[in-house]
Amino acid sequence: MKCKDYREQFASLLNNTLDKTKRSEIESHLTDCDDCRAEYEAFEKIWNLMGEISQPEPSEALRKGFNNVLSDYREELNERKNTIGEWMNKLREFWALQTQPRLAFSLLLVALGLIGGYLLHQPAQSATSYNRQIDSLSSQVSDLKQVMLLSLLQDPSASQRIRAVSYTDEISNVNYKVIDALFTTLNEDPNVNVRLSTLEALVKLSREPRVREGLVRSINLQESPIMQSAIADVMVKLQEKSSVQYLKRLMNKKGLNHMVKLNIEKSIQKLI
Repeated sequence: MKCKDYREQFASLLNNTLDKTKRSEIESHLTDCDDCRAEYEAFEKIWNLMGEISQPEPSEALRKGFNNVLSDYREELNERKNTIGEWMNKLREFWALQTQPRLAFSLLLVALGLIGGYLLHQPAQSATSYNRQIDSLSSQVSDLKQVMLLSLLQDPSASQRIRAVSYTDEISNVNYKVIDALFTTLNEDPNVNVRLSTLEALVKLSREPRVREGLVRSINLQESPIMQSAIADVMVKLQEKSSVQYLKRLMNKKGLNHMVKLNIEKSIQKLI
């Protein structure tokens, strides 16, 4: 791996989410590479600052916003009139809010597999009809994942919200309502680990202009030193030159942590 690949793993190293092999590999690299070791030490100082920052209670506006998004999304899904759609909507309403969403999802996948097998073995149907049914089932699975993501983002448990964010890896076409919910989480969630996970998920969706624009606008909404530093690094990774003016504005913010300011200065130099 190159140095930049190791640096992208710093947050995971500090958060103790790497396996022993990967951790050993990174630590070995840090021993041999002066530049990466200096970057890591600076990153570690910023990370440790988080222990000194109080975490606010979730705002009522955050919960209300999620409820509105989820309600609108369910109404949209309920407009489907085909038999499979109506059946799936009822199951979604029951299972999406259960305490074990992965179990619910697994059971629903089994049900979908049985339905798909039945449809594919109907001799009277053409290949075109089979393809339509498969497309419909695939769409239903994707819709279900997105509903579960929106539901879990409201969970009071930070680990559940992180799990919700991880669902973006399993959704082929993330719609705008999910993207908007992710940005609400990035900008308002009270837990820094949830926000870091959300930032990582949004970077993977950065091929969408809407996502890149949202990430740039989020720069000046971050109050946490670790998030301010992380989002500056993201702008360099994406080579988003339009972020320079926002980073300069953040750098001039009163009370900005000194280490964060140095990191932002480096980021601006790499973007100019």
